[in-house]
Amino acid sequence: MAVAIVAESQTPDEPTRDIYFEVKKRGLPVRYIPIQRLSVKIYNGEAIVETRRGPLEPSAVVIRGLGYVIDTNTLMRRVSALRILERRGAVAINPVDALLNCRNKLETVYLLSKAGIPVPPTVATEDLYYGYVAARDMGRVVLKPIQGSRGYGAMMFEDAEQAFQVMRTLLIAKTPLYIQKYIEKPNRDIRIIVVDGRAIGCMYRVSSSWKTNIAQGALGVPCELNPELEELAVKATHTMGLIYSGVDIGEGKEGYVVFEVNASPDWRGFKQATGINPAVHIAEYIERVVKR
Repeated sequence: MAVAIVAESQTPDEPTRDIYFEVKKRGLPVRYIPIQRLSVKIYNGEAIVETRRGPLEPSAVVIRGLGYVIDTNTLMRRVSALRILERRGAVAINPVDALLNCRNKLETVYLLSKAGIPVPPTVATEDLYYGYVAARDMGRVVLKPIQGSRGYGAMMFEDAEQAFQVMRTLLIAKTPLYIQKYIEKPNRDIRIIVVDGRAIGCMYRVSSSWKTNIAQGALGVPCELNPELEELAVKATHTMGLIYSGVDIGEGKEGYVVFEVNASPDWRGFKQATGINPAVHIAEYIERVVKR
């Protein structure tokens, strides 16, 4: 089998379907597999990944997600199964370790900052007083889950006393604190899709709220790439070890700031705003690596 596409949902979402059909157009054997159906068998000194239909030996595995609300045991099992496919020669798109780094917002901002890419001032802690002082010193802050997407669970505070009460509740629930300084920007941010070292397009995500996620009601509007934006998005993608990504950039008072690098971006809004289907570019990349 040439290409396996993996995600958690029993029914693939639109971007996953886009990739499936674009790969199929190129005459490559392709199969969608819910990640729950991947099993690992280790015997006689060999490890294989298989489904009920037998062993998998794909040339490429497109990983569209590891699962959102899952426990550590489930995550570790899924990661191991995908790593075994990688070690047996499958090209992972995106690589498993890169997916894990992007899933962890703290690791993401650390790696980006280390590479000289501007990111919001950030504090992560399980110390309530430390978090309170950070919120007080930063002024306007956003509390986020360390792993999460689409803006769900993010809360903004202008008052450190109010933030303190929420932080206390989070810590009682054994949830660490991830605190970022709010970046003053227009009522929009910029989403850039990068594939194989090239920015293929961008859009503004315009919102009446401080949250600019399409899933939170923001509207996708075409924007024009400039060399600075393109360089920043490509560098962020490369820093995170990704083949393709969705890079979210804010227009701060002191210049551009990278908020997130998404390893499995949803591009329905992007397609509508720009007329560009990222799956076409991803399938072209897959075709090249499979036919090497």
